[in-house]
Amino acid sequence: MDFKAIDIDTFKGSIPAGYDLVVVEKSISEAGGDFDATVLYGFDEVGQFEDGLIEPQYGFMKFTEFYDKWQIQFDER
Repeated sequence: MDFKAIDIDTFKGSIPAGYDLVVVEKSISEAGGDFDATVLYGFDEVGQFEDGLIEPQYGFMKFTEFYDKWQIQFDER
């Protein structure tokens, strides 16, 4: 898993290829390791899934194991 935190208030750009836009609890994301996150389907969903989060942290997450398996299956076709 690869997580890149962003400042949602100042970020300009788009979701990088192979990544998902997510929101997590900041303290959990800073601790490192694997963690759960809520996937957003676009920047229009920012703010809609912060209930229960003390300090929301937005970022881009690449689920490498899943993505790599999908890419291998796709390449084999």
